[in-house]
Amino acid sequence: MKTITIFSIFFFALLSFSGSMREVPDKPENNTNFTANKAHRRFSPHDQFFLGQISIKLKPGLGDFGKQTGIVSFGVQSLDEKIALFEVFQLEKRFRYNPAKLRPDLPDLSRIYRLSFPETFPVEEVAAAFAADPGVEYAEPIPIERLAEIPNDVLWPQLQHLPQIHAPEAWDIHKGENGTQEIVIAINDTGVDWDHEDLISNIWQNLAEDADGDGHTMEYINNQWVLDPGDLNGVDDDANGFTDDLLGWDFMTNDNDPNPFPGNPENGHGTHCAGIAAGATNNQAGIASISWNLKVMAIRTGQDNFIYMGYDGIIYAAENGADIISNSWGGGSYSIANQEVVSYAAELGSIILAAAGNENISDLSYPADYQHVISVASVNTDDTKTGYSCFNLAVDISAPGGGAGGGILSTLPNNTYGPGSGTSMATPMVAGSLGLLKSYHPGWSNDQLITQVLGTADNIDSLNPN
Repeated sequence: MKTITIFSIFFFALLSFSGSMREVPDKPENNTNFTANKAHRRFSPHDQFFLGQISIKLKPGLGDFGKQTGIVSFGVQSLDEKIALFEVFQLEKRFRYNPAKLRPDLPDLSRIYRLSFPETFPVEEVAAAFAADPGVEYAEPIPIERLAEIPNDVLWPQLQHLPQIHAPEAWDIHKGENGTQEIVIAINDTGVDWDHEDLISNIWQNLAEDADGDGHTMEYINNQWVLDPGDLNGVDDDANGFTDDLLGWDFMTNDNDPNPFPGNPENGHGTHCAGIAAGATNNQAGIASISWNLKVMAIRTGQDNFIYMGYDGIIYAAENGADIISNSWGGGSYSIANQEVVSYAAELGSIILAAAGNENISDLSYPADYQHVISVASVNTDDTKTGYSCFNLAVDISAPGGGAGGGILSTLPNNTYGPGSGTSMATPMVAGSLGLLKSYHPGWSNDQLITQVLGTADNIDSLNPN
C-alpha cells in the first residue's frame, strides 16, 4: 500500500531518458492512465458550497437555453414546477466554452446550467429535488474552492528548491528555451503580474488576436508595458468566445473591459506561482525557475482567498492550447460537473495539476483528486512531509513547498520578490518540470511525460513512515 508521500525529488526525470522505464508503484495496471481509479465521494457535513445556486445537467433533447433572469422557464412542466417551488430567478450556462471545440467523444458542457435561487433554501435540498426529475442527468451544489497557500514572512535568501530537485543537472542536458516548439503553462489563479521584470519575457501572447499583424500583443510604450493598442479592436479575431484576450483572460472583470487583463493584481498568489513554474532564467535579474524559459498563460479566476471561476479557467486554458494547467487551489467536495470539465480539458490535450491542500489531513480534495489530475503534496528541504501538507493515496507526487526554515522565493507584484509556503508552491514546480520535459521531448504523449516524471522520482517512504 502507498504511504503518504511516495515521490519527492522528481527531476531525475531528465537524467534517465536513455534507461528503461521504471515501474510506478501501486498505480492501476502500472500505466499512464493513473488517475482513472481515483476514489470519488459525495457530500459530508464538512463540505462547503455556494449558497443560493446549484448545477444541473439536462438530459439530451430538452433544448438549449440562453441566460434567463427574473421569469425562468425550461418549458418542461416537471422542471418549471421546481423552478416555482424554489423561486429560481436566474438560469445560465454554468461554464464558458467554445462551441467549436465540442465533440461527441467529450463531456457535453453545453447541457450544464447554473440555477440561482434565494439563499434561504438549502442547496442540498434544491439539488436533490432537481436530481429526481426525469429530465435531469444530475444536479448538485457548487463547491467553494480556496487557495492553497501558507503565509510565510521569513525571506528565504536562496532558491534551495532548485538544487533539491536537481535542476542544475537537468539544465546541463536541456533548457526550456532550447526547445523546438513553444510550451505553455497556464497559471489558473488570482491573476499574474504579467509586466513583472522576471515574467514579461515569458508571458504567452495570443497571436491569433494580433489584429495589426506586428507579431506581438503587448508593447513597451512610455516606459511601461501595455497591451498592444493595435490589437485592442473589440473583435474576437480568433473566434474563441473571448474578445481581445491578448495574454489570457480575467474572469473576475466585466467582459466589456477594453483591457481585460491588467497587470499588478492585488493578490500576489498567482504571480508567485507563475515565477516558480516559468520565471525568466539567466536574465541577470531576480529568481530562476525550473522550466528555465517556457511560457505562462495568465488566467485570473479568483480574488482574495477564493477561486470563483476556476473550472472556466481550466476550460479556457485547454481550449487555447495550454500544454499544462497548474491549479494551486482546491476544496473538499466532489462535483460531477467539475469532473466533466477536467475530463474535457484532458481530452483536449492538457496535463492538469492541482495542490493536495494544506490542512494536514488525509481527506480527499478537489480538483487534486479528480480523474486526470496530478495531485501534488509538499515536502521540506529534507524530503519529509511538511507539517501542513495533506496526504492520501490519491497524491501522485511531492515537491518542495516551503516549510521549516523558510519558503519558496518567487515573484510578487510590482517587480518584487518574496517567500511563500504551501502545496500552492509545490504544484507549479511540478508543472514547470513537466513543461521542461515536454520541451525536451515534444513528441512524447502526455502519458509518457507523466510516467517519466512520476516513475523516476525518489521514493521517500522511509522518510515518512507514518
